[in-house]
Amino acid sequence: MESFDLSRLTDFDFEAVCKDLLEEEFGLRLEIFATGADGGVDLRHLRPDGDSLIVQCKHWHRSGRAKLIEHIQNVEARKVAKIAPQRYILATSVALTRDAKDKLFEALKPYVQTPSDIYGKEEIEALLRKHGKVVRRHLRLWLTSASVLNALLAKNIVTRSQELAREFDDALLTYAANPSYARALEVLESRRVCVIAGIPGIGKTTLSQVLSAHYMATGYELVEISEDADEANHLWNDEIPQIFYYDDFLGQTTLDEKLGKNEDSRLLSLMKRISNSPNKRFVLTTREYILAQARQRYERLDRHPFDVHTCVVDLEDYTYKARASILYNHVYSASLSPGVKQSFADPQVYRPIIEHRNFNPRIVAITLADSLLLSGRRDSLVDDLLANLENPQRVWDHIVRNQLNETDLKLLKLILSFLGGIPLDELQILWLECDGSVRDLRRSLSVLDGTMLSSAERNGKVHIDFHNPSVRDYLVSYVQSDIGEVASLIRLVKRFEQLDALWVVFPAPGGGPMAEKYRWHRELLEEVACNVFHADPIIMRHRGKDYVRRAWLCLEMGRDLGSETILNLGIEAASDENVVLNANDSVNLAALLQTLAEDDQIDKDVLISCIEWAVEWILGDLSDWNLMDEAEDFLRSIQEYDPGIEVEQALERLESERDDYAETAFEDWSRIHHDPNIPGSEMKQVIEYYVSNGSQGPFDMDEYDTVLQRLDDFDEARRSSFVAPRDVSTAEPTSNSVQEVQIMMQTLRESAD
Repeated sequence: MESFDLSRLTDFDFEAVCKDLLEEEFGLRLEIFATGADGGVDLRHLRPDGDSLIVQCKHWHRSGRAKLIEHIQNVEARKVAKIAPQRYILATSVALTRDAKDKLFEALKPYVQTPSDIYGKEEIEALLRKHGKVVRRHLRLWLTSASVLNALLAKNIVTRSQELAREFDDALLTYAANPSYARALEVLESRRVCVIAGIPGIGKTTLSQVLSAHYMATGYELVEISEDADEANHLWNDEIPQIFYYDDFLGQTTLDEKLGKNEDSRLLSLMKRISNSPNKRFVLTTREYILAQARQRYERLDRHPFDVHTCVVDLEDYTYKARASILYNHVYSASLSPGVKQSFADPQVYRPIIEHRNFNPRIVAITLADSLLLSGRRDSLVDDLLANLENPQRVWDHIVRNQLNETDLKLLKLILSFLGGIPLDELQILWLECDGSVRDLRRSLSVLDGTMLSSAERNGKVHIDFHNPSVRDYLVSYVQSDIGEVASLIRLVKRFEQLDALWVVFPAPGGGPMAEKYRWHRELLEEVACNVFHADPIIMRHRGKDYVRRAWLCLEMGRDLGSETILNLGIEAASDENVVLNANDSVNLAALLQTLAEDDQIDKDVLISCIEWAVEWILGDLSDWNLMDEAEDFLRSIQEYDPGIEVEQALERLESERDDYAETAFEDWSRIHHDPNIPGSEMKQVIEYYVSNGSQGPFDMDEYDTVLQRLDDFDEARRSSFVAPRDVSTAEPTSNSVQEVQIMMQTLRESAD
């Protein structure tokens, strides 16, 4: 179904859209007036006989239903009575329940002739779907139209997924079965969602690709997710089996790379939706420590039973035979001379490798595959492989210290200053601002692309990022090891998100390892922070400047560096009502309030004001159950910082809103429970909320049982219509048999002859 983001419209845009829609709908001309005191009239149609049609447009998408109703009852109703039009129409971007419409109708009658003359968000969107030429007439609507953007995004996701499927061939060539495969497959069959966790390079991505390939072989369609959980919804198809693949879903290096506004909620909603869908599977990968960080920071993630969905890959999975299989597969498929391949059949060559305490599939793969590290001689290759296992950083250190020049290193550090890569055209702009030439950029890209960097098309643009996570890991260590490198990295910061990434990747809070090194460059950091605090973002410009995040970061940096200059940047932003009321997400806002509460150097009046504004912001939009959940999580997370009763009163108001919303949702479901547009999953959430709190709520328990039975009947009907794939086979048994390894490795000699 077509959807539109009305929040992207300005107040005047909304009036203009309403004018065009209602003119098309009613077949008459409406007047629109210049900005100013409207006396209750935004649009008007006067007939020759003196009858009048008045339209009032209320673009209150952040204020919410309660404030709109209060305003109409106390202010607008008097204005309408004074005008006394023949017919009055109210159009608003607020989502209206039946109860809300009834209250508005009572306040505005007899001028509003029926509740149908009150157009809420749903009715506005329905008219937009009906009158497509109005959408095309208004640029902001066209840019956010689902029919336009979803088609482009879906095409991009399909293309990306097809490219990923082709990569599976390489993974299958070198993969060696181990116990983690059977564990993960069991989780997917029983839970339908599996989070594969482990240390860097342990084989999480390879395992997830092999699992995905298994399901593709049984008829599943592959959908790769790379940006956020919403991508899955663009290609969701109830009718066909699908496997969704999300590599490094929490980021490659730090948690802050991935989880944007409400992404934790969207991710869990997607996981729940797939868990309830018999013909869907979901494979995600992450590093164990990042998953632990996420559960500490996000209450929703902490409450989720990740343990039952998680398969941890560790070194114990790599038995003697499994390690030998990995080495064998990589040597067999590598571009090595027959003589070098044959040499690996010698126990004196393969045993030190597969018995090494730091055995890691990625190190084996990179060492054998990267032509920059290969000399073609047996002794050199084996020595390289053992040395890289002993010191994994050596894989990239060899290239950086022996084969790259200063311009190449500058480019690597510039990419390091962004989390998640950067579009090539934006990189060129930034490169020029850092006094580089286009010619040097092109030359360095030609040297590094395919080795330490990779280029890929996303949403019609070429993005540059690190070839794999181990490159970023190495560069972090490389920069940390030298104060001069830290300074050179700071000098490349021209946008605030670079400063943010620098502080996230090189943490200093609490006197961390980088704190003292940063103190050496405090004046340089102060200069950079002042220069970039108000800078436009170079990535994702449409999201604007997240001043809440900027304020929080400056408070953290100022405190840890002992910098009054940077601290004041944060305090000044936190003291601005507009900054808080235009927050992008509740997570960063909660972090800002926590920092304000814990820092004794900051005037507590700033905290009190911020809490008041934050409460107003979070209660401004309670139009669905997930937003109410988010509001409750947020309010409870900041309750301990509130010196008064502001948060307590907000929680009471939220409880009242929940009751009203739940009652209306229940009545709607009971009345038209067969309608597929009624969100059954949300109805379950409503009921579970009251049951978990030991409260009957506004309903009888018999009614609860009736609705739950209807929902269960609906799910059962879907399950019975689904044809399950063929039985999955278990992974082959593992063995530590020395004889099996000897036989396997001996085939290298025979295959190379």
